[in-house]
Amino acid sequence: MVSSNGTGMGQLTRLLAYSRKAPSCVRPYFVSLSQAVPIVAEFGFPYEYVPSAIPTGMAPARWRTYLGRRLAEVIERLDPRVVVFDVTWAYEAIDDVRVRYQDVRWVWSRRGMWYRGLNRDQLAKSAWFDEVLEPGDFSSPADPGVTAGEPAVRVGPVTLLDRDEIVSRDEARSALGVDTDARTALVTLGAGNINDATSATRIVIDALRKLDIDVCVTVPAIAERAGTDDEHVHLVSAYPLSRYLRAFDVAVSAAGYNSFHELLRFGVPTLFLPNLETSLDDQRTRANYAASRGWAHSLDKPEPDSVRATLDDLLLNGETMAARVADIDPGNGAAEAMKLVASLAKGSR
Repeated sequence: MVSSNGTGMGQLTRLLAYSRKAPSCVRPYFVSLSQAVPIVAEFGFPYEYVPSAIPTGMAPARWRTYLGRRLAEVIERLDPRVVVFDVTWAYEAIDDVRVRYQDVRWVWSRRGMWYRGLNRDQLAKSAWFDEVLEPGDFSSPADPGVTAGEPAVRVGPVTLLDRDEIVSRDEARSALGVDTDARTALVTLGAGNINDATSATRIVIDALRKLDIDVCVTVPAIAERAGTDDEHVHLVSAYPLSRYLRAFDVAVSAAGYNSFHELLRFGVPTLFLPNLETSLDDQRTRANYAASRGWAHSLDKPEPDSVRATLDDLLLNGETMAARVADIDPGNGAAEAMKLVASLAKGSR
């Protein structure tokens, strides 16, 4: 299981979701460019870290050689049947290594929802892989990107946990250390300084406090920038946070793949504030589609009045909105994705 994400966890979490569904005959091993990769050990999986180009300080050509050498060394040592890459940009080093190991089956786990017209040159790299696996998206009918309609094995939206693994409201609040009785909101925007009055994070916190709602903000990203000097903000860092989503009456979140599907699948009334500065992930389209279906609310630009009015509506109607998702949810696609990987490992596909 190979992921990129130099500092993030999106791709790593998706591969972890697949791996948790592995039958006994399949033994996942992680090789990741994410600095967060040690988290997989908590789920019982071995791993190793390979730094991406920026931390190494290497020029691109030298890092390509380095990555290829590291991947080849792992393949020589483990002799895997299948290598699964979860990337949106298929590194040239993948092709360098692939041609040397013809007996290995290669899978590209490639989520959709790319910005319209971008990354088209990457589609040709599908030829490097035996299978292209596409984790589903609740908003796929609106997908404007070049992967839409391209050949792939498509599965349901993938989340790390299933619904029956989400703990009760009381247990979740106890685990997170929040008030058992107060109305409580989760704020997980991934960026923005709590102390910057113009930031989306600060605008949301102020709106929630005016509605007399306790606020939990995810860390570490925000904590590193702002610290914990706001006595009205409770910082939370549990992983996976989705296990504790029943603790919250409402959420305000970016619309990245994992958080989007966790919040909708697990029934949390949500206001999505899509990150409009991503390089490829079209969060605006994803969030706006959810809003158009009445599953959640979405705002491109958070202003104090609009945020407060939207949150007010969520407190009244959010549970009804979130419940609509169950009608269209095909279930967690992680198990189906692992069936594909397992069939390749057994040589039956």
